[in-house]
Amino acid sequence: MTTTHAPLFGERSLTLVAGLFPEPVAARRAAEALRTRLSADEREITVVAPGDPDIARTLEPEQRGIWHTMLRSHALLGALGFGLGLLLAAALIVGGWAAAVASPWATTTAAAGFMAIAGMLVAGLLTLRPDRALVIRRVRHALRHGRTAVVAHPRDEAAAHEASAALEAAGAEVVRSV
Repeated sequence: MTTTHAPLFGERSLTLVAGLFPEPVAARRAAEALRTRLSADEREITVVAPGDPDIARTLEPEQRGIWHTMLRSHALLGALGFGLGLLLAAALIVGGWAAAVASPWATTTAAAGFMAIAGMLVAGLLTLRPDRALVIRRVRHALRHGRTAVVAHPRDEAAAHEASAALEAAGAEVVRSV
């Protein structure tokens, strides 16, 4: 699979696709077919059964990538927010807003500071990846109820779409992140 890198993310795979199967045999067959179809290896497409000891690592294998995402996104979006805050302050001062004209340093400090914080809040949301958390919760729920999951970490949107379609064709209940 090819990798699509976004500058904010440190992970190789931004999407999580899971197929939930009632039977382990069907899950193993679907995983093998999907590996062949996508030219993927066992790290990218994994079968997870109830009681598997390494479920967390299977669902989120790129722990180092998550840290890189956190650092990159906070640095870039914090700096972007700071820059936008400076532009906002300049616009308020040049625009003649009385409070900004009377205290340009306070206006600049407040606008740049608040916008930098806003950028870092957005970065935090990107790092937490609530869309992936929903998929992980559904997989864990299925495992607790005796089902088996095929978990795929596709590296681009085309592979994610293909994985979803293949798992659905194999009879799985498919859940995926954005």
